[in-house]
Amino acid sequence: MVSSLRERRRQMLRDEILEAAQSLIAERGYAAMSMDELAARVGVSKPTLYSQFSTKEALVAAMAIQVMERLFSVVDDDGATERSPMDRLIDLLRTGVQVQLDERVMAMQLWMPDIVHMLKGHQEHMNQICKIDAVVVDLVSQAISGGEIDPRFDQASIVRVFYALFMSPHIGYLSAIDAPSREHMPDTVIEIFRRGLAPDSRP
Repeated sequence: MVSSLRERRRQMLRDEILEAAQSLIAERGYAAMSMDELAARVGVSKPTLYSQFSTKEALVAAMAIQVMERLFSVVDDDGATERSPMDRLIDLLRTGVQVQLDERVMAMQLWMPDIVHMLKGHQEHMNQICKIDAVVVDLVSQAISGGEIDPRFDQASIVRVFYALFMSPHIGYLSAIDAPSREHMPDTVIEIFRRGLAPDSRP
């Protein structure tokens, strides 16, 4: 019982650290965020912080895993194979956008070249990223073959457009317009993806 309570407290602290790290990265970017500043933001000592995450790289890897775990819940859904390839792509896209809006996860930061290079040192994390990518590529191929996506579109371009839309909640911070709506943006992104790739959508 004591061990269980200790573990719950440890997990709560871990979640609090990750949330604070997400806020700091959103404010300053990955490179400018320091572990000292993070410890101060959470209100813990540096040894306590390092007992949870030994390095900044380990912290960012844990943030990436948070996003991927939500995506895996969609990829590995037992009923997913009963849905069409386009519907499954849309489920993935909607989940990715919603997670970022709800949890302020900086997907664009997580997939920046320096972050990806860092994650390459963690084979388990890279395997998870590659698994999701393989699903996206396969679903795009199936959607084209099944007539859900206009076959005149280039498959490689479609995959990259998918990822661009996936990262869309955090693009355009310097725009004069207000932040996107958490309620409406996922539906807007989905409609752009669905309508833009529909058969006979180009002249």
